[in-house]
Amino acid sequence: MLTSGDGILGFIKSGGFAMYPLLICSLVGWAVIFERLWVYRRLNQDLKTFHLEAIHALLRGDKDALKALCATGNYTYLPTARLLMSALERLNSKDERLRQRWVEALERRRLVINQELRKNLWVLGTIASSTPFIGLLGTVVGILESFHQMAQKGTGGFAVVASGISEALIATAGGLVVAVIAVIAYNAFQAGLGKLTLTVKIHTEEFVEMLSAIEAPQKTAQDGA
Repeated sequence: MLTSGDGILGFIKSGGFAMYPLLICSLVGWAVIFERLWVYRRLNQDLKTFHLEAIHALLRGDKDALKALCATGNYTYLPTARLLMSALERLNSKDERLRQRWVEALERRRLVINQELRKNLWVLGTIASSTPFIGLLGTVVGILESFHQMAQKGTGGFAVVASGISEALIATAGGLVVAVIAVIAYNAFQAGLGKLTLTVKIHTEEFVEMLSAIEAPQKTAQDGA
């Protein structure tokens, strides 16, 4: 029987075998949560800094500085830096057909990057959907064992049954706790990812418009010559 002095270790032991996979799921879930928090926080900060520096370079019309900025070690992993570098490469192409398709190519690349940003979120979704069933399985097995022991010893009564069931239900409670944390984290990351994706899209479109404005006079001058 679980008592108030047993602590977390006693709670895990009282829940039966199901508590061990639940513990593993909990540890993995927290690892993903902290990893994604660190990645998204760093990404948000670097996106703001890169955006300001890129805008300054675009306002000067300095594409060389823009390329150097995209190739800077601190920014090479950024979605906007990779998209902007791709845009610069296509704008420099002499093939007019390639230049006409660069926006579509950027969109495809953006979809790939968005998929990369969702890395490990499926783990939280899997934990959220599976842990309640793991806990329920532990409860069912615990109740069966409780009745089996009563049948072997020939003892019964409400007190004995209630004691066995209360311990078996610990597995269900543990599964629900792990699932609730995973669901909250998953939904929070999905909402944050939506905002992050929108920011990347807005910044990229802004860069594209400014690049087009820079290229237009140059192309006109070349045609006139």
